[in-house]
Amino acid sequence: MCETLRNTTKNNYRSCKVTGSLSIGGVPFPTPLTWTGCLPQQCLNGSLVGVLPYLSEWLNKTTKGQIRVDPTKWTSTCEEDIEYDAGAYAAITFLAIVGFLVVVGTLWHFLHPILLSVKENDMGDNTFLVDEEEVENEKNQIEQPSGKLQTPVQPESLLSNAIKCFALQQTFKSLTSTETKPGQVLCLNGIRVLSINWVILGHTYAFVFSMLGDQSYILKLLPRRGFTLVANAYSSVDSFFALSGFLVSYLLLKQLTKKGHLTIPQWIAFYFHRYVRLTAPYLMMILLEGFMYRYLVSGPFAVNADQVTYHNTCKKYWWTNLLYINNLVPWSPTSGLCLAQSWYLANDMQFFIIAPIFIVLLFAYPLIGNLVTIGALCSSAIAAAIITAHYNLAPSMVLRNPQNYVKLYRVPWVRITPYLVGILVGWFYWCWGEQIKEKVKTLPDWKKVLLATPLWLATAAIEYEVVFGLYHDIQGVFTPGKFASKADSVSYQMLARIGWALALMTQVLLCQCGLGGFIDSLLSWKGWLVLSRLTYSVYLIHVGLIGLIIMQTRHAIFLEPDFEFAVFYLGIMVMAYLAAVVLYVCVEQPVALLERITYRTR
Repeated sequence: MCETLRNTTKNNYRSCKVTGSLSIGGVPFPTPLTWTGCLPQQCLNGSLVGVLPYLSEWLNKTTKGQIRVDPTKWTSTCEEDIEYDAGAYAAITFLAIVGFLVVVGTLWHFLHPILLSVKENDMGDNTFLVDEEEVENEKNQIEQPSGKLQTPVQPESLLSNAIKCFALQQTFKSLTSTETKPGQVLCLNGIRVLSINWVILGHTYAFVFSMLGDQSYILKLLPRRGFTLVANAYSSVDSFFALSGFLVSYLLLKQLTKKGHLTIPQWIAFYFHRYVRLTAPYLMMILLEGFMYRYLVSGPFAVNADQVTYHNTCKKYWWTNLLYINNLVPWSPTSGLCLAQSWYLANDMQFFIIAPIFIVLLFAYPLIGNLVTIGALCSSAIAAAIITAHYNLAPSMVLRNPQNYVKLYRVPWVRITPYLVGILVGWFYWCWGEQIKEKVKTLPDWKKVLLATPLWLATAAIEYEVVFGLYHDIQGVFTPGKFASKADSVSYQMLARIGWALALMTQVLLCQCGLGGFIDSLLSWKGWLVLSRLTYSVYLIHVGLIGLIIMQTRHAIFLEPDFEFAVFYLGIMVMAYLAAVVLYVCVEQPVALLERITYRTR
């Protein structure tokens, strides 16, 4: 509407909005209330603020005082004309380079075999980039059955292979392959996909709350026990930490078993491989979301684009993201992060850097390694308890204590506990996994059921308690005195992450050792393998995508009945995966193939 008025009238109309904090049952709500409008230039200064007393009175009446707003603590902003800055030009340049490489690589992959002079050989389809097989027993000449000598096919040049890394034929084949190798932990694929979908669900609700046309809808959601799965979705991230620790531990221990030790160049390659693979798509999203986002949105909510993406933080602190220290620098509760979800990436990289300390000790000196790892685990849990008690924090970030995010949620000394659990379980599986599998194979089916059922029930009960144990704390919004006590908050922050990780990794072991039953069959379905390759790109993309859709909206959102939100969520999830395919085949996988070439030519 504003665009039409701007083009058809003399007045310079702008989209404006006012935002302010809500309180539900006297507890500050993390998502602000937003009121938008389209105003001529001469009416911009504070015009919308005049409606706030009426809005406040209406909300207080319709919710019987459960939802309150303070009209004296609101901010008013209007969209402004913005020009491209250096970050935007850098993003455009990077996109152009990637697009050029993809087009050239795709064309070269198609044309190269045609240009070859050697018959009956298709080098475009037989490079090690596709089948990953080493060229063996190379000779200068090959004797044919007729006794004649034929000059062999010359291996492709490094440049040719590097160009083909960006070929869509290569990257799509890598994405859609469902081939598996012996020893792979296939159930992890299903867990990854389900966990990232859970993350998307929580973030979708968080964004939508700021756009609700009827804020009282929140009051209908919170009493539902099932909604705790959304309100307390934070365990989904702990799943990724635990899986990451498990894989790093198990794979590195297998490598140490084969080689005995790693040389300094091998350790450098160990870290280089991780950094390059993660940073390339990460850099793409920093440029797109941090610097281009503001130019892609328009409308009443577009004035919030810089706040959502923390554009100013990206301009000043983008380098902390590339060094993976952005969860610590800048250390400010108000500065936000360049890419809100990037706190996880920083933590995961920091854990990966120090993980070999624990893993090498577990390999060389198992007793000392266990003592050191368990000691670090306990120290982290105690740190969480002390911080919670000192700052009187709630058991989670649900509704109250915004300090939770800075003091507990994003700091490595608290979040490392599930990662360490994963390392210990990876060591356990490396030590005794094969023996347990062989023993289980000899058991009759009834004994397998008898052994597995109690373990599945116990681990499921722990997971249920970690997630739904906060239901009564959430109900404190409606019933004074129901908030968790200080002792309960301390206990939860100290033990919940450990409990979740132990339960989840025990279930992984059950699946791997032949005691997973239909659950293992479900989680190990080959279809998950393709989707699991996209989870990293989905994680990078989904927050910006949700914000982009929300800020393009020209009207308030109403989500009753619930299937309306289900449609909204499923739409976002599908779009996130489709966008992740683009990021994967254009950036993530090409860089992985380039890195593989570099590794094999050393």
